[in-house]
Amino acid sequence: MTIQRRLTKEGADPLAGLEFAEHLAGNADPDALTPHAVKISAPAGWPDSAVTALGLLTGADVSGGMLDGRKALESTAASLAALAGVKPDSIETAELLASLAAREACPAPHLWRGEAEADMPLETLASGPFEAGALISMINTAAMAGAASDVGARIVHDRLEAVALACINCDGSEGECFDPRHNRALARSVRAARRDGVPDAMIERAIARARQGIDTIEDGAGFVPDMPVNPVIEIGANLLTDTDQGARAFLRDLAATIWTHGQPALRFDDAVLPEPAIVLDLSTFAGDDAALEHAATLWGLVADKAEGSLLLAGLGALLALEGLAYDSDEGRARAAELASLVREASAAPVITGPVPAEIAGYLALATHGIDPAGIASNSPAARGFAQTLLAGLDAETRKSALAHAFGAGTLSGLNPGWLGALKEAGLDANALARIETMIADGAPVRHAFNRWTVGDEIAQRCGLSPERLEQAGTRLLEAFGVSALEIEAAERWVHGTGELHTCEALPEAFRAALAPVTPEARLGMAAALESALEAPAGLDLVLPGHATIDDVSTLILSAAREGLKAIRIRREGEALYDLLATIEFDSADRGERPVFTEERIVERVVERPVERAASRRKLPDRRKGYIQKSTVGGHKVYLHTGEFEDGELGEIFIDMHKEGAAFRSLMNNFAISISIGLQYGVPLEEYVDAYVFTRFEPAGPVEGNDSIKHATSILDYLFRELGVSYLGREDLAQTDARKSDPGGIGNGVASEKVITGEEASRLISKGFSRGQLPDNVVMLGSQPRKTPPAPATGSGRKGDASPATRPEPVYSGEPCPKCGHFTLVEAGTELNCEACDWSGALPEG
Repeated sequence: MTIQRRLTKEGADPLAGLEFAEHLAGNADPDALTPHAVKISAPAGWPDSAVTALGLLTGADVSGGMLDGRKALESTAASLAALAGVKPDSIETAELLASLAAREACPAPHLWRGEAEADMPLETLASGPFEAGALISMINTAAMAGAASDVGARIVHDRLEAVALACINCDGSEGECFDPRHNRALARSVRAARRDGVPDAMIERAIARARQGIDTIEDGAGFVPDMPVNPVIEIGANLLTDTDQGARAFLRDLAATIWTHGQPALRFDDAVLPEPAIVLDLSTFAGDDAALEHAATLWGLVADKAEGSLLLAGLGALLALEGLAYDSDEGRARAAELASLVREASAAPVITGPVPAEIAGYLALATHGIDPAGIASNSPAARGFAQTLLAGLDAETRKSALAHAFGAGTLSGLNPGWLGALKEAGLDANALARIETMIADGAPVRHAFNRWTVGDEIAQRCGLSPERLEQAGTRLLEAFGVSALEIEAAERWVHGTGELHTCEALPEAFRAALAPVTPEARLGMAAALESALEAPAGLDLVLPGHATIDDVSTLILSAAREGLKAIRIRREGEALYDLLATIEFDSADRGERPVFTEERIVERVVERPVERAASRRKLPDRRKGYIQKSTVGGHKVYLHTGEFEDGELGEIFIDMHKEGAAFRSLMNNFAISISIGLQYGVPLEEYVDAYVFTRFEPAGPVEGNDSIKHATSILDYLFRELGVSYLGREDLAQTDARKSDPGGIGNGVASEKVITGEEASRLISKGFSRGQLPDNVVMLGSQPRKTPPAPATGSGRKGDASPATRPEPVYSGEPCPKCGHFTLVEAGTELNCEACDWSGALPEG
């Protein structure tokens, strides 16, 4: 290879003039060094994206040290020179190193790492109508089956696991634990499984497996058909342009599949080119065809020896830098001229198309492949491209254009009336600093003003009640009375429009060069390039979310009529994704501004439902509750509860004294989150069902609790206790709750006993009632059973007592020696049991 020296000087270091400095790639926080945040020595002027890409491309292990960017560039250039068959100290090697440092071109990742070849993804290729139809069906089936299998597998697994655990965690007899008529937890699990469509046979097998001690679920629930890899349909254009019924049906199915899944790609001939080995950034050669020819010769040789192709990128940026409109005859002619120049100079095949993600960060790309230029993002690459594009204009015009596109990045200088009103209401410097920090991080103005940055006190000064503040959410500015137009104006001032073609301060030529183009214009550009390259242009069309299936059909037919060799079409779904992200399914909150309406009385009363955000139910300042001390697996646990006025649970506190500070803090904050949920209306039943049967240490026997004897975890114990105490969930208790009830003296005569004042004082807090027990507490219950009245006429015998004077039975308070019931009645010097007719002498004393 003979080339004319361009970037280097004889005898000079190819990297002369480059000052290498330390960069932190992957993370801007110097104290947060992780495998993704490493130190790299690279040229001082490189952007962070290029530095990060250098670390990824080299694949070097830099744990505990720093990647030397100079050595990485030098070793890569040397290996590429050896691949091309040139000497290490030759001009060509120096030119390769200088071009790498200038980021004019970037080798494929495997060439950076000195690997023989890359692992290229295979294709699923179909040719002809029959194979194409089968591939379309496979794509649709695999995509839908994959989603259905993923969701269905998780539902089936969760439901069957709940069935198995309900059996295994039961403490009853075998006949009770595996029978849903006696095991209430199993009954609930079975009902939930059947409601979600789990087959009865699978439920039965889960119970049968649990009977044998197997709590794992059967294999095979997550089977998903294989999705085709890089599906491509190779089909003649004549099939798509036919007018018969079969061709129209095929086109309709093809367009629907592409619209839905963004695949398959279409290939209209059998031309298959090598994968790209080198990516050449055309935007770095704007206005310098000689430099482009030199680079194409240099890198084309390397790509040829690597058995790959030379990929051209940045075409749209080059056209914009040269002041040519993308959708113009001049623009298409210039693109074809550049493609022909590179093709003639390069020893390797020349292609265009999308740039691999690993390489995109290394180059100074404002556009990929043959995409038109744009600055939709506020990224360093977009800002750099815009500054380069505007470099020839006067300072005032350049400043106005950059502000129009990227904004001021701060509220300073805007000074709207609504912001002045907030300042007068008390919005201080600290609050403004918090707001400016969020704005600097890229947050929209609407979101930067929230209750945490503004503060509840200031919001209340502006007339917002606590309830309205809760409901405002991310629309606090609207709640303050700021109009949508005022907020939009602030957004434009702070973050800009992301456009240059709408900036009236720019000359018409600049605006035309950056104007949006239609898909048809991109088809025309691809056709011009394919004619010059005699190879596929790699056109990748991304349609907006509102595009229809008919739009896709039209573009496919247009591509076939233009004679394109290949095309890929995708539809973006960003609008839909943004919509879905705003929906809270449980509350049906669609992110709309709350509407406060009132009932109106016209001719009749109409009840109008009003959706309101959930409000927090506050606990009384002096509240009831109890403290339960227990030991779970040798670890002491104190559960404190607080109740609303009606006795419902409103808060919990959890203390564990043998755990480390981190675990205790975690449990304390977990209790706070549960308490907040309860106060916002989350049913306790939901928490109980979610946390019982969870398994982790500490676990084991429970001491100190009269209803729960064993727990699989601390959370299992806590929510069993709450379920038993507040929900009456005796199925969660491992002993009969009635045995621990001070009033449950006996099953046979439970309804005949009364809880005394002394017993009541043991159940109600003396501190809470300020010592007013038991005199002011009335316990309601049934009275002791009285002796049946005698007949209306007495026997006439002496000593018979009339019904009015017959004494009531006096219970001794001792259990019957025979039956155990507390139904012994004193009768003179004897005791008689009313339950089993036992009698005996009254004990002396």
